[in-house]
Amino acid sequence: MVPKISIYPDYNAMSQAAADRVIALLTKKPESVICLPSGSTPLGMFRALAAANQKGEVDFSKCIYIGLDEWIGLGAGDEGSCRDLLDKDFLKPIGFRENQIVFFDGKAMDPEAECVRINKIVESLGGLDLIALGIGMNGHLALNEPGTPWDTYAHISELDPLTAEVGQKYFNKPTQLTRGITVGIRHILESKTAILIGAGAAKAPVIARALAFPVTAEFPATVLQNHFNAEFILDAEAGSGLRV
Repeated sequence: MVPKISIYPDYNAMSQAAADRVIALLTKKPESVICLPSGSTPLGMFRALAAANQKGEVDFSKCIYIGLDEWIGLGAGDEGSCRDLLDKDFLKPIGFRENQIVFFDGKAMDPEAECVRINKIVESLGGLDLIALGIGMNGHLALNEPGTPWDTYAHISELDPLTAEVGQKYFNKPTQLTRGITVGIRHILESKTAILIGAGAAKAPVIARALAFPVTAEFPATVLQNHFNAEFILDAEAGSGLRV
């Protein structure tokens, strides 16, 4: 299978397109289960969704938000944590109620039990209707690092040194990042829709590799080639390495 590839002229157009996918889903199915990432790439999408929400063009009141991942040892209220970023950039601006939010507790005393908790909730909800993903420079999806088996649901990951290094940009001071807790590759493959958003020239070779062969666990993003309904939503720079 070949994922759909949609390339837009710039970051703002790409972000609006990604937001439009979420809006279309919630218009069709208001009680959808959505899983959206933290970080810098989705900021434009979040701004577009907040604007649409404010105008009454989309209703988030019935949906459930599943957190994508979290750094082990960090959680809500910790600056730079995934939950902290999502609260600031998306959940609070939209006005999500706490009972609509399912998020990994990176500070859980038993992280493995936390994985079981999330797995049970996602299963009870019938899986993810839509998952949006960024892509790491090593090809990771969420915190599924190179070598992650494709049959994994939520799990603890040992962070690749590159992931730990890049992750420092979210913190005001050096922060030790060694492990993460994340939805699994199997969650991604079982989602009804998966979109990957990419922006900037630095991501161009990574995007190109994700859409090339071989499909391998050593470059997790290639797994999207096995998804029955995946779309790459890119700006022109991120898509510059593709022949489309």
